Amino acid sequence: MQPDGLPLHSLALEPAIESHFLTVAPDTPLVDVLALMSQFRSCLLPRGISGRDAKTIHSESSTIHCFGQDWETAVDVANTTAGCVLVIEQSQAIAIFTERDIVRLAAAGISLHGVKIADVATCPPVTLKKSQALDIFTALGLFRQHGIRHLPIVDDQGQPVGIVTHDSVRRALQPVNLLTRLRYVRDVMTTQVVHAPATACVLELAKLMTEYQVSCVVITEKKELAAGEEEAGTPRRTDTGNGKRLAALDASLAAQTLIPVGIVTERDIVQFQALELDLSRMVALDVMSTPLFCLHPSDSLWLAHEEMRQRHVRRIVVAGDRGELVGIVSQTSLLQVLNPADMYGAIEILQQMVEERTTQLTQTNHQLRHEIAERQRAETALLEAHDRLKSLVEERTAQLTQANMQLKRDILERQRVEAALRKSEAKLKKQATKLKDAIQELRSYQMQLIQTEKMSSLGQLVAGIAHEINNPINFIYGNITYASEYVQDIMYLLDLYEQHHPQTVAEIEEEAKKVDLNFVKTDLPKLINSMKLGADRIRDLVLSLRNFSRLDEAEMKSVNLHEGIDNTLLILQNQLKAAPGRCEIEVIKHYGDLPLVECYPGQLNQVFMNLLSNAIDALEEPRRLDLQRAKCNSPIIPVPLPAIAIYTGIEDVKTVEHTSLSSPPTPNAAIRIVDNGSGMTESVRRRLFDPFFTTKGVGKGTGLGLSISYQIIVEKHGGQISCTSTPGQGTEFAIKIPLRQQRSSTHFAIV
Repeated sequence: MQPDGLPLHSLALEPAIESHFLTVAPDTPLVDVLALMSQFRSCLLPRGISGRDAKTIHSESSTIHCFGQDWETAVDVANTTAGCVLVIEQSQAIAIFTERDIVRLAAAGISLHGVKIADVATCPPVTLKKSQALDIFTALGLFRQHGIRHLPIVDDQGQPVGIVTHDSVRRALQPVNLLTRLRYVRDVMTTQVVHAPATACVLELAKLMTEYQVSCVVITEKKELAAGEEEAGTPRRTDTGNGKRLAALDASLAAQTLIPVGIVTERDIVQFQALELDLSRMVALDVMSTPLFCLHPSDSLWLAHEEMRQRHVRRIVVAGDRGELVGIVSQTSLLQVLNPADMYGAIEILQQMVEERTTQLTQTNHQLRHEIAERQRAETALLEAHDRLKSLVEERTAQLTQANMQLKRDILERQRVEAALRKSEAKLKKQATKLKDAIQELRSYQMQLIQTEKMSSLGQLVAGIAHEINNPINFIYGNITYASEYVQDIMYLLDLYEQHHPQTVAEIEEEAKKVDLNFVKTDLPKLINSMKLGADRIRDLVLSLRNFSRLDEAEMKSVNLHEGIDNTLLILQNQLKAAPGRCEIEVIKHYGDLPLVECYPGQLNQVFMNLLSNAIDALEEPRRLDLQRAKCNSPIIPVPLPAIAIYTGIEDVKTVEHTSLSSPPTPNAAIRIVDNGSGMTESVRRRLFDPFFTTKGVGKGTGLGLSISYQIIVEKHGGQISCTSTPGQGTEFAIKIPLRQQRSSTHFAIV
């Protein structure tokens, strides 16, 4: 009788019947049956063989064949019941041969060759006639009563139609029912676990399976327990009659615990026998299944069922918190929850819980009805208060609407005023910015004009001084040659006089001694030569001053830039040479083959003067430090002497107007002035050509030298001027000027 609320279809036996099973004839050799049981998963089922829904082996065949009925689609042979073989004679099941029988034969050491299946199979088998009235409980009762795991199902004629196993029962049931979710692994697990060390041979494992009638042996390893860790549930080692060490898990204490590391099952023994392996030479460590899929005693049976289904296993080892072996759960253990008494008791408890819950819900319903009545009365009062509040809100809303409209008008008016103010303020800011820029530009032009006028006046002054000096120096320079000739003639005459009149008057001889005539004769030619050398230097200086001022030449002229650089260096010679408190600056010239350049000579000389003066100022500090080291004879590594290097040459440059690939580059005269001073930072380098920007002290610079130089090079000559500098490594100024000037204005950017 089925209890109320339990679905009948879930307990029917029909879904648990496996219709695919193995059958053999009584005279089939045992080795052929063993091969069939171990290799059926790889067998193909050919069509064209009619008969029962089974796989049949014939002893007269030279090879093993698997046969089945003429299915429309291929059968999933993985679902075939391979754990047993039915021995069929005249369409009747006369015996059954299982994996446990193979393990028993292996443990007994019986040779499988020459043995027929009928000699070792269990005869007669326990069978069950197929009927609609049968349920799963009937099959489970037969399993428990006879201690079997395979139950053949026969029809009314006694012919086998299928087999029921623990695995088929588990798959047929829907373990989503309440029992599997309420029960835990610890409720059904087997604590008496047969185990062996990893060094045991497979033959010993087969004997253990036969002796204890188990389907597997758990392979374990020992682990020492620390003091205080011993607790109930650890394995206890016992000795059997054959001298092999086993373990039965119980609640006793032990100084050691066992850790499961693998498992060997009956199916493994079947596979080894089919391969005709020597079980006595096989060690469990080499053949065991590892790693293990372990459960915890507190896990639910639903989790155990899902693990078996997903991992395709029939048993799972149960391990404790420290990984110790505490039990094992098999398909037989899972089916314990289907005990009718347990199921009926659980259903009665559930019914009682439902009745108690129904009573509680009835009381709660009465209380809710009372609360609903009270809430309805409160809602009525709230509606009356809502109506009164609504009228007050409407009056207040009308007042706020009028005030809001007035406020909006005020805001709009204020916004218009603020917009006008912002517009006027923006206009004033724009005008102020323009005025500021105009004042700055005017100041720049004014300072540049003053500087230009100052340079022009200085040029006129230099030219005037050079002209005034040039007249007397020309007189001196022109007459000094004749004076030298006259002195030589007089000296020659004196020599002739001394040769022909060696006897002189005493007065003449006394006067000759007084004036030291011999010294005068020796020093006078030297004096004339010194005067000529000084006149030459004065003449060169005047020429340099005239070349620097260029007042006697046209504005645009083809000139030799090397002369302008040399003239500038000659003017700055006083600052370059050594002086008290500072050492000499070495000037290194690397002049290239530079042709005449069309330019404004006076303006270019001014650029050279500005750049060389800045280089000298940058070397002022190194000059003093080097002189101090020389005086102190410092043993530290000497610093290079202050130096200025000047490089000239020709470079091809593409101008802004000729950036296309087809246009040829323009030849430019390139001048680079490099010093080994202290250098400058990037922020200073970026502002180097800004008007009025200077890094010198107050009164030492106007900040217009490089700005004017930029205008002369870029705007007047259509060239480029750039600066590269690294702090502590010096500074380099590079100038590029076209060899031939274009009549149109050409502007270049700073590199």
